[in-house]
Amino acid sequence: MTSTKIKSLYYYYTLTPQWQEQIVKNLGARLIDNKLLILPEDIASGGSIFLEVAPGLSVHLLDMTFHVQVAITRVPKDHNYYMIYYDIGDEITTHILGDTIHKAGYHSKLGMGFMDCGIKGVIIPPVGERTFSLRLLVDKTYYKSLAATNRSADVTDMLFDESKNTLFFYSHIDSRSKVLLNELKEAHHFSGTSFELKIKHIALYLLNYVVERTARFEPIINKLSQSDIDNVLKTSAYMLANLLTEFPGLPAMAEMAGMSGTKYKGLFKKILKESPLNFFSNEKLLLGQKLLQSGNFQNVNEVAYELGYSNLGYFTKMYKKLFEVSPGEVLVKKNSSSKE
Repeated sequence: MTSTKIKSLYYYYTLTPQWQEQIVKNLGARLIDNKLLILPEDIASGGSIFLEVAPGLSVHLLDMTFHVQVAITRVPKDHNYYMIYYDIGDEITTHILGDTIHKAGYHSKLGMGFMDCGIKGVIIPPVGERTFSLRLLVDKTYYKSLAATNRSADVTDMLFDESKNTLFFYSHIDSRSKVLLNELKEAHHFSGTSFELKIKHIALYLLNYVVERTARFEPIINKLSQSDIDNVLKTSAYMLANLLTEFPGLPAMAEMAGMSGTKYKGLFKKILKESPLNFFSNEKLLLGQKLLQSGNFQNVNEVAYELGYSNLGYFTKMYKKLFEVSPGEVLVKKNSSSKE
């Protein structure tokens, strides 16, 4: 039996195109016009494009199909930027923050992240499937100036005081952003001035949506360590893997994270933007939506049972509260006519 060797790549971002030289040197990639990066064909087909959109804002769009297993490690560096990433690849990409594994992609739970450049990250793209992701790199001072229009000066100063707070969160891709990303995914070519203008145009809209979105978040001021982030995300990954069971309970999740209940609940809400119970309940209902539309069930009761709800009325009530339609309205019934 032969073992598959994973090729490793270490790099760090800058707001200017110079960071790409690391990929050229370490993987033998081609860099065209300081924008378009093409990996050797034995590693991946497709490419990526990096553009400076405006002072303090750059965008990196990656559209590749990898032919070998690659672990791509973004090394923390003392650069003054935030990274906002979106992943809508055809299959799941493995993301590792610290020692914690997460999944992102078109069919995944959480495909969007906002993080400080000082947080290490690793991605392991799927082999033989299209990887499609976009990253915004935003100068911290520039982002603060945008966010300041939605907060009082005191709160803004506390949010961006790195001795007191770390800006970091994981979430779903909002519907407006997903529409724009799908436009790029369908275009899927890097050549031509019009495509570059389209990327820059979409990058500005995506940034605006993030600023709007974060303005609605409760400002939870807390300095995060890498271990805090790892431990909280470890519990969210556990919940996502166990949605067909009951909520594990706050004490059990806090114990898994190695924290007191109060600390755990506060950090979870800071990173995932809702309480552990609401996170679990909403993800269970999102799974319910997929099951209802799958065509594998004859009625709503079967779906509720599959999800572990003993009370159909409660499932219906919670589903309608979240999606504003009843589960019966979206149910695609199992085709019972296919009898041998």
